[in-house]
Amino acid sequence: MAETENNLDFSLKSPASDGIAAVPRYILYGDASDRPDWFVNIEPLDKRCRERGWVIKPHTHPRMTQIVFCREGSGHMTIDGDNVPFAPGCVMVVPPHRIHGFDYATAANGWVITIETHYLDDLLIRAPDLRRVLQTPGVFPLADIDSNGVNGAMERLADELQAGQKGGAVGAEIQLMSVLLLFLRLWPVVERAEPVLSSRADLVRRFRVIVEQSYRQQPPLPDMAAQLGVSVSQLRLACKSVTGIAPIEIVHDHLLAEAKRCLAYTPMSVSEIADRLGFSDAAYFSRFFTKLASMPPTAFRKMHIPLS
Repeated sequence: MAETENNLDFSLKSPASDGIAAVPRYILYGDASDRPDWFVNIEPLDKRCRERGWVIKPHTHPRMTQIVFCREGSGHMTIDGDNVPFAPGCVMVVPPHRIHGFDYATAANGWVITIETHYLDDLLIRAPDLRRVLQTPGVFPLADIDSNGVNGAMERLADELQAGQKGGAVGAEIQLMSVLLLFLRLWPVVERAEPVLSSRADLVRRFRVIVEQSYRQQPPLPDMAAQLGVSVSQLRLACKSVTGIAPIEIVHDHLLAEAKRCLAYTPMSVSEIADRLGFSDAAYFSRFFTKLASMPPTAFRKMHIPLS
């Protein structure tokens, strides 16, 4: 892969460019448009499922985490190649980039919460206990569930997001935290056994750890592949097979999420953020951000609605 300034080539290639079938990438299922003006979305589970015959085909959300609360209904969730059954009273968690789909055996109801990555990163800094709920993919049956209580919390979050009242962003965060706290307290007492990962899935997992630890230094992709004991081609094949995207895009998304967090929640200047993230100069950082976020960093900062 060609490398440019700071070892980054941000002219992103198509996931199908090397013969691997492309996996659709959405903001919300069926909606690939960029939506920089919101940090959380909630909608009834059947909104997109019913019209599609209760089958949601495999896809990814590159910069979103989804939480599906299934109040009624059953079926199977596919995630990263695993086929996992689900039943009423469960929560299904889909972190960013995970290829996933749903096949409902019967009509279902519940809620789907979608949380923007840079907002979620900040939320987990402030409330690290929620990592237990938000960062592990899979199906989780809630313990001693009060279905009406969970449904009521979801409805209050939906009402706050739709009301358009003064302080709506603050109210939405309060309601979102209430929902997540409820899930945390109802989470299974016995931890789910770690899934047996395929060699490719394990490689991608280890690659994500390296990215998390070193993305600010922006090491060249060949160096990261060498650290994993594989070639760049092997790493690219694994990433596209498991996540639907190239390894450099995983690095880019990490950088973009951190850049958005800094722009939205810190007083750091664009130059300071560029330096923090390992860019050689602010101009190159601005080009990188504009390419991936579809707006300059200054415009993103101006449009962001403070939460406090």
